[in-house]
Amino acid sequence: MLRRLRSERGVTLVELMVVVAIIAIIAAIAVTIFQNLSQKARLGADSGTVGAMRSAVALYYGKTNGLFPGSRATVNTLVTPQPTWQCTGAPPPTYDKNNGKITFTTTIGSCP
Repeated sequence: MLRRLRSERGVTLVELMVVVAIIAIIAAIAVTIFQNLSQKARLGADSGTVGAMRSAVALYYGKTNGLFPGSRATVNTLVTPQPTWQCTGAPPPTYDKNNGKITFTTTIGSCP
């Protein structure tokens, strides 16, 4: 009976601790990789919105024989649907009515 029990050993505590440590290391690596993922997604959505606004300003410039929209509110009406900003804590893009440029200064750190 004793010989049979010795041949059917189970998992030792050391083996179990090694497995738990490996899982903890993998989890720590995954957390650091995906930590800023939602911020990057919001920033990407806002960059796409700015690109649409730039295209709308270029079309407006072409249709009005070289005149840019007078304000950012006018630019917002050119884009359908109305632009919604994902990075709410960050400053919105700036619009220069003299040259029609839209600048977007938000970075990953400033997008909450």
